[in-house]
Amino acid sequence: MSQGRWHTTARALCTGLLVWMAGAPGASPAGQAASGSFAAQAAPARAERSAGLIVKLRDAPAHTGALALQVQAGAASADASPGAKAQAQQAERVRHLLVNAGLGSATSRPVGRAAQLLDFGRPLNAADAERMADQLRQRPEVEWVALNERERRLQVPSDPYFAASATSSGQWWLRAAGGSNANALQDRLRGVPGLQSAWLSSTGSAQAVVAVLDTGITAHPDLDAHVLPGYDFVSEVVYANDGDGRDGDPSDPGDWVSQADKDDNPALFGDCEVDNSSWHGSVIAGIVAAITDNGLGVAGINWNGRVLPVRVAGKCGAAVADIVDGMRWAAGLPVAGAPQNPNPARVVNISFGGSAACNPAYQEAIDELRVLGVVVVAAAGNGHGNVKRPASCAGVIGVAALNRDGFKANYSNFGPAVVVSTVGGDPSGEGLWGALLGDDGLLTLDNLGLRGPQSPAYGNNAGTSFSTPVAAGVISLMLSVNPGLSAEQLIDGVRRSARPHVVSAKMGTCSAQNPGRCVCTTQTCGAGILDAPQALLYALDPASYVAPARNGALIDSPDVMAAVALGSDLPPNDGSNAAGGESGGGAPGLEWLAMLGLGVAALALRRRSAWRTARSPCPAPVN
Repeated sequence: MSQGRWHTTARALCTGLLVWMAGAPGASPAGQAASGSFAAQAAPARAERSAGLIVKLRDAPAHTGALALQVQAGAASADASPGAKAQAQQAERVRHLLVNAGLGSATSRPVGRAAQLLDFGRPLNAADAERMADQLRQRPEVEWVALNERERRLQVPSDPYFAASATSSGQWWLRAAGGSNANALQDRLRGVPGLQSAWLSSTGSAQAVVAVLDTGITAHPDLDAHVLPGYDFVSEVVYANDGDGRDGDPSDPGDWVSQADKDDNPALFGDCEVDNSSWHGSVIAGIVAAITDNGLGVAGINWNGRVLPVRVAGKCGAAVADIVDGMRWAAGLPVAGAPQNPNPARVVNISFGGSAACNPAYQEAIDELRVLGVVVVAAAGNGHGNVKRPASCAGVIGVAALNRDGFKANYSNFGPAVVVSTVGGDPSGEGLWGALLGDDGLLTLDNLGLRGPQSPAYGNNAGTSFSTPVAAGVISLMLSVNPGLSAEQLIDGVRRSARPHVVSAKMGTCSAQNPGRCVCTTQTCGAGILDAPQALLYALDPASYVAPARNGALIDSPDVMAAVALGSDLPPNDGSNAAGGESGGGAPGLEWLAMLGLGVAALALRRRSAWRTARSPCPAPVN
């Protein structure tokens, strides 16, 4: 089954009105970056100069006034304002510190609660600042040292739906991480990966190719220039829905299943769910590499990225044999009957899965890819139970989904197989707490067709299908910074750079007894919350990377306390779901079905929600 869960889009033709869509003039020429996009940088940027160092001494008292202290080789002076004596004592401590550290003299003034800003009378270049900071950190009387760098304005792409508006929360999942319990719900972003901050270091490169093994691809002016030639590996014609089996056209003809399909051929379609087409592959491709800063539509994670569409799914899901061949072809390995892939991917995104244990066919392919430096990123699943395969296989980055404020999303599977977690949308209509804590999903590309493809559009989505390409996109930025990273280093970097999971004194931890919205641990949701800026710092120099000391954010806002007062978000898992069964989507009528054969599984696609948003006029491109 695909691990996308809810398709929460209002969609309309752009001949008049379009939801989240600009049916505007064409995209950038193939192979080129979008107009106005920032060039990828070779490494996370560090400020070239620092205006001194910020130092906190151990047991330093809180400042009582804004005092200017002169710390010279032989004297310390302070003005006569209240607390001058205590401040003079701190000045003397700083003077001794500088002498003992071999740094001479500096002017000091209070900053923050109890720290001092040391001004050495000149700007410090990056090397000198780091050297001097290291000298101070070696001293036992120093609690911490920070460089007084000049911060830059966050990257704000020109894509009109990046920002929030009166009718949409925009692409909140791309914004800087932050917020506190005092903020309104929409401003608490403690679960997002912080991509807007990471873009200060790198906006990505075309060389970091992400293969999307999914339903194929549809034309979209906000993506077309970033799509490489792919392949169609759907082998069974009846499910392929395009009139033939495997071929060189990865276009998505639609994966709808009608009641007529079920009535006319119950042996093949009887266990499939009646539903409209999902355009699942295009949604995922847009999250990774929608053309960005082009004044049109939405932004993607890798502004200059390229996606390789590998069609493995049609009606009723995907066969394991087709997924395995698609994985190997995507990585540049030979596949019988298919031409060699001229654009091998370093990242393979799989947002499909089944409830059985990882099988040898999957594991052998994953191991082959790992030798080539290719990492597989896969969705944990949406049954609020055990992690699905192939996310449960060894050497895969299994991804669970979080609420925007960092706790587990209502539907997401969880367990020891998860490597990292990130936002995937958390629908407000799901679970007992949805109305208080939910969101409107991840806004990205879509298509208007209910069966065959029609006009391109934009829409909101929720599911681990969509947290997975968020992780894949961040990994593509890591490879943009350092193409030499191995698969092992990519997995290690994602783990080591992750932020600690949020904590709560009110909300329970995730378990079979508490499977809905819950607080994650390293045993249930991986190493932590995906952190894009830190992942890029790791990528720059894995051997010297040291993760910052951080504590999990306390999320006990009034909304959380009100939600907890209602009781558990979901009832305990029953035995079948706790064991990883296919049913149990977390809401009545959202059922997951699977057709399991001998060695091959056809995996059911998601059901589309009736949740829709209001229509808005087509925007004009921003010049």
